[in-house]
Amino acid sequence: MRAPAAGALGLTGLVGAVLVGATFAGDGAGVGGILPVGGAAVILLVGAFVAIGFGLLSTPRVGRSGALLVAAMVALVAWIGTTMAWSVVPDRSWDAFNRSVAYLAFLGLGIVLAGVGERFAARVSAAMLSLVVAITLTWALLAKAVPALDPDGDRVARLREPVGYWNALALLADVALALGLWLGTGRGRRRSVRVLGGLLVYVATLSLLLTLSRAGVLVGAGVLVLWLALSRERVESGLLLLAAGVPAVLVGAWAFTRPALTQDVATRSDRVADGAVFGILALAGAGVVAVLVLLATRRALGSEGRARAGRGLVVIAVVFGVAAVAGLGIATGKAVSSGRSCSEVVNDPSRLESLDPNNRLCWWGEAWDVFAGHSPQGAGAGTFEVARKRYRPDARSVLEPHNVLLQQLADGGVAGVAVFLALIGAGLAVCICALRRVDGPERAAVVALVAAPAAYLGHALVDYNWNFLAVTAPTMVALGVLTGVGRARARSRKRPILVVSLVVASALVLASFSFPRLADRMERSSTHALGSGDVELALDRARWARFFNPLSIDPLLALARIEEYRGRLGHAERHYIRAVEIQPDNPESWYALGLFEFEAVDNLCATYRFLNNAYTLDPAGNQWVEGGPLDVARDAVNEGGCAPGS
Repeated sequence: MRAPAAGALGLTGLVGAVLVGATFAGDGAGVGGILPVGGAAVILLVGAFVAIGFGLLSTPRVGRSGALLVAAMVALVAWIGTTMAWSVVPDRSWDAFNRSVAYLAFLGLGIVLAGVGERFAARVSAAMLSLVVAITLTWALLAKAVPALDPDGDRVARLREPVGYWNALALLADVALALGLWLGTGRGRRRSVRVLGGLLVYVATLSLLLTLSRAGVLVGAGVLVLWLALSRERVESGLLLLAAGVPAVLVGAWAFTRPALTQDVATRSDRVADGAVFGILALAGAGVVAVLVLLATRRALGSEGRARAGRGLVVIAVVFGVAAVAGLGIATGKAVSSGRSCSEVVNDPSRLESLDPNNRLCWWGEAWDVFAGHSPQGAGAGTFEVARKRYRPDARSVLEPHNVLLQQLADGGVAGVAVFLALIGAGLAVCICALRRVDGPERAAVVALVAAPAAYLGHALVDYNWNFLAVTAPTMVALGVLTGVGRARARSRKRPILVVSLVVASALVLASFSFPRLADRMERSSTHALGSGDVELALDRARWARFFNPLSIDPLLALARIEEYRGRLGHAERHYIRAVEIQPDNPESWYALGLFEFEAVDNLCATYRFLNNAYTLDPAGNQWVEGGPLDVARDAVNEGGCAPGS
């Protein structure tokens, strides 16, 4: 059988490198990874389409389900961008738009991989994703063994690096389970590849346990059920799970007994000592897995041996299933009887015994409140953290409501959630069509790829994985590959107009990615220059920040501080007022204006009006202290110190 072309392997390697960049440099749920990671994806995609436009690569074929998927994704990106027109915090909506464009680029890369990979597309892409998640999870475990690799691990013990969030890392571990089973059980697979598959399952299981992610464990179980339901190597998969899972559970169980490894705020000396022992045990467990898999590959299962093994695995599965149901029942009873609401679940292994929603019910209610207050269009993409301040019960901050559908509803309103549901439906159609279309050696790889969007959807019900490049980018690549696997090769044609259009579009996209980051840099530079007394440089940098991001209030506040420093209070006031005009539903703009009136102008009447508006938008904020500016201004108003209309 002809091997994949060198060009296909090279492009797959480049996509894999960008995905590794997404996990290590994606900036978690932040926006710092959009330019380097999303920009690299856009450049790589445009390069691939330029090659297609000049007839050097075959044109991808996606079929009707793939076309629906692309159309739904484009519609979602367009709607997210549209929300900037009425957004509570339009600069955050711009960041959300840029992130969604990056996701669209990764979807496009997956489609291209399906075209250039031809009959090997699923296998090559699944192997690439296996390497990406293996590197990520191995680094995570290494950071647990060597605390110097995770300086913040003294404060937070749950496994989360390099992604930055434990549940996101758990999602990658869930995907790795299916990829490891694919590598370790394929017929005709080399022994070395089978060993690598077993090791990937081992690393995924151990990582999943140390994230202490309840959603990760439940979704991981769902991924295994999905794999066993769709795979044709069920007995081999069950044996591999035992060989890799049992050592991982034993090592994880030992780690659960060490507070320095699984509880927050541990001393560095304890982390170093226990981390070294953990590293030794983890390596020993990996060695056991490798030996067991090697021994298993030396003897082929006959029909009788397969039947006996299958019966034994069924018994084990039934025992585990009964235990799991009993455990879920006990955990549910504890969660119901506790009567807890809007409170944190402790970050130690005991959390795995609880089904307490951990603030989520309150956040979901706040998401509905945000939607109801900005119905039907939503508050604007990426604005939940600010929009919820009117409804939050305390000063704790949360970025998203931990449910992607409710996130889309609060941010994008009825249209936003409708388009997102269309995206889910199209993705489901793509997965089903790929499974029906592909047979032979490629089908097992397709099943492994289907596990990625399935796990993603499971996590999306209780988390905000849409904000993470590290998990959404691989999922989009997997979906893109699934659109084209098993389809006949399209004829290559030269399309110079397509090349020119894509180059122009990519330049605009890269500018959109760059401008908010340039504005942030200029604003920080302005603040530093003002602190050093260089007023002219501070003014120049603040003006550039304003140019690069006219939707943000930060450059305006920087300009206002400069004018205050220069004693030009009228100019400063105009900048503060302009910030309020840009973001009238943001309590920060009103608070900055009110504080200026209190400290610089000593206008208590204006102070009260502006700070009271800020208080209305954020009544639970930490800035409201007894005897503070708002109390002083309120007392002045109550004492009749303000003339009518002042």
